[in-house]
Amino acid sequence: MSEEEIAENAEAGLPAGDAADDSADAQINDTDIVFDCPHCGHNLCIDYRGAGLQIKCSECGEDIFVPIPDGMKIDDLDLDPGEILKQLFATRRNLQRAEARAEALEEKLAAVTQQVAALHDSLLANA
Repeated sequence: MSEEEIAENAEAGLPAGDAADDSADAQINDTDIVFDCPHCGHNLCIDYRGAGLQIKCSECGEDIFVPIPDGMKIDDLDLDPGEILKQLFATRRNLQRAEARAEALEEKLAAVTQQVAALHDSLLANA
């Protein structure tokens, strides 16, 4: 994950990366929430603004709730309108990228499906 992706995810309140990742790209800040997935035990890290949100585990894909650290109140997460706007733009960019990736994968799936059908027909013709 690039530094830009980590920053965009943090702006959008999405996972900052894997806490167990030792690469130079992943940075854990003092304000990040580090926790384990209750389903698979994978170590996760998310910006503090993700507290209380439901996300998907990056390892197993299960829905999980980001824990709210002791002593933190939801009111602590209130942001000024400018910060909310930045998060909205980052979320839209991430959505556009995800939609483009999904479209590319759908096209690839269609091509592979056609190849499988052609191979199946060829096998039946030679049998």
